Amino acid sequence: MNDKGNRMKQTILAILTLMLFSGCSIKETSLKPYSYTLEPMLKLERFSEHNKDVLKVAYIDAPSGLNTRAILYKKDGAMQPYKYGTWSETPPLKLQHLITEALMDQHHFSSVIAGTSMASNNLVLEPILQNFEEVFREDGSSYVYVSLRFRVVEIKSGEVLGSVKLSSKKEVTNTNGAAGTVEAFNAATAEVIKSLSLWINEVRK
Repeated sequence: MNDKGNRMKQTILAILTLMLFSGCSIKETSLKPYSYTLEPMLKLERFSEHNKDVLKVAYIDAPSGLNTRAILYKKDGAMQPYKYGTWSETPPLKLQHLITEALMDQHHFSSVIAGTSMASNNLVLEPILQNFEEVFREDGSSYVYVSLRFRVVEIKSGEVLGSVKLSSKKEVTNTNGAAGTVEAFNAATAEVIKSLSLWINEVRK
């Protein structure tokens, strides 16, 4: 009886163990990436009067590696995506929207339109996204680096009125996975857009 009872206990224990691991496996495989939105806090100077220019913000050119919804980080020289975090839109597309809205709200230009608009314009802002990643140091700390190159072109003459490279580097202070990285991206993006607004207002007063 004792042997039979022991065998029964072992069988029940084996079944419970199998169920436990099966449950964990199901839970892990059912996890889906959380979608983050780039939402920088922008406080730009608003002009009381605007000039007569209509500025079009062209679609942002970017390397194929940055034209993705993956939130990327660089560690040991290799670029990798966060497993459980993605962008709601690709950075080039979202940045185009953010720049268009920020310059429009600033009221320096008569109108600011997105690259898909069929409205006539006399100026175009051509941005190129060069860096948009988190970088890990050997000690485990990290920072995000955002850099874009801009140029303003007059449509009629084809003249380049100005060009500049703007960048921002922000420490990741919240180490809670992708969420902390997104906070730093928001801060860096806000700084770049603010610098852009100051620069472009000097290029075309």
